[in-house]
Order: sequence, then C-alpha cells, then structure tokens
Amino acid sequence: MESLEKLYKELTQQARKLERDLDMPYLEGLTEVIDRLNERHTENVEPETVRKAVSLAILEGMKQAQPNHLPTPDSVALFAGYLIGKLIKKEDVRLLDLGSGTGGMLHAVLSQLPKDTVAEAVEVDETLIRLSASVSELMDYPVNYTHQDALRPLLLDPVDLAMADLPIGYYPDEEVSKTYVLKRDEGMSYSHFLLIEQAMNYVKPGGFGVFVIPNGLFQHDTEGKLKQYFETKAHVVGILQLPLTMFKQEQSAKSYLIVRNHLAGMTMPKQALLAELPSFTDARAFGGMVKQIDEWINTELK
Repeated sequence: MESLEKLYKELTQQARKLERDLDMPYLEGLTEVIDRLNERHTENVEPETVRKAVSLAILEGMKQAQPNHLPTPDSVALFAGYLIGKLIKKEDVRLLDLGSGTGGMLHAVLSQLPKDTVAEAVEVDETLIRLSASVSELMDYPVNYTHQDALRPLLLDPVDLAMADLPIGYYPDEEVSKTYVLKRDEGMSYSHFLLIEQAMNYVKPGGFGVFVIPNGLFQHDTEGKLKQYFETKAHVVGILQLPLTMFKQEQSAKSYLIVRNHLAGMTMPKQALLAELPSFTDARAFGGMVKQIDEWINTELK
C-alpha cells in the first residue's frame, strides 16, 4: 500500500507541475511523466501496484469528464479480465478493445492473461490513445494501437475475443451507420449497438465478445433489431448484472454481456449464464458466485 501511494503521489504531483508550469493539460502531462518513468522508479514495485497507481493517477485527471468518458472502475475491469481468462482456453490469444480510451480496462485484463497475449486497441481521441500507449510500454504489454473512429472499417486480422465498455449515445455519421445491420430505420443509430456489431465482425467463428453494457440495453431495442441479431449472427451466452450498490443512480447501473459468434457444429449452452453479482467486497458471497460461474463455463462452453 505504501508503494502504491508513493508512486501515485509522484505521478500526480509531477503531472500537476507540468500542468502548472507549461500550461499543459493534466492528461498530457501525465503521459510525459509516464514516458519518463524508468526502472529506477519501479524496479522494486510489483507490476500490479504500478498499474493501479497509474490507473488512480488517470482517474484524478478524468474526474471532470463526461460520464461516458470516465475510465472503467478498476474492480469492473479486473472482473472482466477474470471472465476473459476463463472464456479463452487457448495459447496465443488476440484481443480487440474498441473505444479503448485511457486503456484502463485493457490493461487490467492484460494483467491477468499470459504474457504472449496480443491486443489491438482502437481509439479516436489522440490524447487518450497516447496516454494508453505510454502505459502499455511502461507495463510491457504488447498492444497495437489504431487511431481512428472505431465504427469505420478497420484493417485488423480476426481476434479471439473483443471487448468494450460501451459508450451510450447516438452515432452522428449516418453514412457509416447505413453499413450496419443494427442501424435504426428512423433517426440516428445507437453507437452502443453499432459497437457490438463492429466488435463481433472482427471476432473469429466461435470467438467471444465481453461488453460492459447499461442494464437497459435491450429496452433501447425498439425496432427489434438487436434481438434478431442475437438470434442469427452472434448469440448471448451470459448476462451478469453488477451490484446496484456500485452506482449512485439505478438508471446508471451496468452489466457484463457475454456474446459468442456462431461456429458450425458448436453446441449452445442449455441455459444462458444469468446472475446478479454480489458486492465485490463480500468475499464469501462473491467467492461462491465465482465458483458457480467457473462450473457453468466448464460445463456449458465447449
């Protein structure tokens, strides 16, 4: 804890100094500070402590951001990493993170996967992608970055799993929206619907998608297109609702959506994994839930 606090203070203080002395935005200053970090600062610090300190320093600079731009809470990102580690039962894994932002969720996931895991990250915001790339280099994570709108065509090889903490809202480029099955017939299309489709387009047959979604995702499906998509293109295999106590307002509550692309000869689960997760701080209840999830994955996903 002492190492975490010390490194966090060093990162934030130096970033604030650059912000003050050079009139540099905090996140750009933090990127500079991370770029300057070397083994002298972190050689005696556990990698997970470094990752957490960096995550906290990023959060410090994002407190005034819009809700859709806030980093994924660390506990949510770490549990996504646990799920992904259980779902992907092979070596040489390739991941895709659409709208990767500052990379908080991506780095938390990679911290729990084999070192040879390779990730692709797509982000349109130049400041956020530079910051994320600096953290990846610091942590020695193999991440390839693409700086562009995640909903435009991507030059990527197929991946084993795609993930995203879905930003909720409308997508303004109607010409691009027209290329998607999940476009709306009336009015602007939902960016969170299109991102699910885009992500799964780059996932191999039989591969997975893990998305952090609003609990009301399916209520937005007034045209029934999302329901049809999940019946014909990619299939919902699980929905895990995050504890309501994590959110200030119930309408802000979120869940994990687990999706699998169709594969010829693949056996679908007899029953989807549906559960309300207990508080992450309730060790006994949460441990019991993790055991049930493990058993379901081992039994139902072949």
